[in-house]
Amino acid sequence: MGNYLYLTASLPSFPPEGPAPFSPEEFLFHCQGVMDADDLADLKAVLEGRPEEGRSAFCAAWAAVEAQLRNAVAKARGAKLGVEAKPFLRPHAGYRVWLDKDASDALAKGNPLEREIALDGVRRRALDDLAREDGSGLGAVLAFGAQLRLASRWGAMTEEAGRAKLDSLVDALEKNASASGATDFN
Repeated sequence: MGNYLYLTASLPSFPPEGPAPFSPEEFLFHCQGVMDADDLADLKAVLEGRPEEGRSAFCAAWAAVEAQLRNAVAKARGAKLGVEAKPFLRPHAGYRVWLDKDASDALAKGNPLEREIALDGVRRRALDDLAREDGSGLGAVLAFGAQLRLASRWGAMTEEAGRAKLDSLVDALEKNASASGATDFN
């Protein structure tokens, strides 16, 4: 495990609503000559949304945060729909009391977009906490990578991308309907 204080000091800041200074792929490329192989593998896992595959303390903690957050969402949705959430819950190490409260506050938002923005705010707060826990700078580098992943997710949400996704879902529904003999959605 290397010491990445210099790399951490060189990371640009960017607002939560973006835009990110560069893509996750560009960040990974720039880190290749600076980070050792194991830490670079952890960065790749974080950037690809697979922190549970990492070996660092940051990856384990980030995977636990994501699991706790997803569990909070599953419980809230289950309660709203009258469905038992227990089969959908995933085990995780540790427990952050504030995370459940903040997730509950986020899920109380009336607008789905506001809920997603608030949930990512919870993620950013957790990332800030995790980045401070590692004195070598690795946590800050990995947290920055996770922030880039969040920003790139929001950057990919364009009207065109949404329309394309909707068109593909409608096409799939139409295929399923014609395969089952139904021809009218009304």
